[in-house]
Amino acid sequence: MGAPEEEAPRPPSDITVYGANCSLHGLSHIFLPGGVTIRRLLWAAAFSSSLSFFLYQVADRVIEYYQYPHVTILDEMDVPVMYFPAITICNYNSYRKSQILRNDIFWMAGLLGVEQGDFDDFMAAVGQPTDNSKFFPSKSFNMLEFVQRASHSMDEMLLDCKYRGKDCGPENFTIIHMSLVLNHILTEDF
Repeated sequence: MGAPEEEAPRPPSDITVYGANCSLHGLSHIFLPGGVTIRRLLWAAAFSSSLSFFLYQVADRVIEYYQYPHVTILDEMDVPVMYFPAITICNYNSYRKSQILRNDIFWMAGLLGVEQGDFDDFMAAVGQPTDNSKFFPSKSFNMLEFVQRASHSMDEMLLDCKYRGKDCGPENFTIIHMSLVLNHILTEDF
């Protein structure tokens, strides 16, 4: 009769296409075209055991979460004199713009990224007069003096302070490296 027809290759199944294109580690080694092999069975066992262990851990943590466990440990000690802990007050706005002078801009322009031609714009941006006619820069610049003058003062930042029911104020604070830290040696009044 006629010549035997050649069978057309079967297209891969949907799961094989998914497994080959999936980024889930190991799945592409399990779902390959062809028959079952030892290698595939080992990959399937490794994948199944890993997935089972992961799901077990998830279920265990969800159950633990919904049990609302509380662990509270309380140690109580009587101390006759308790020292106030050292605290740090940081102001991210390091300098008061009202205290920045044209001389400061002249000397720190490189640090601030301000070109000499932009001084007037910068002074206007910080709310200072832009009159340049009477400006003569100083012969030197003292960064410590600038920091002390332009930094925020404790008098302005400290709104209220109480320790052991008594008022405290800026005199109880010491400036250290542009941070305001409560003085460790409190007066006898505290």
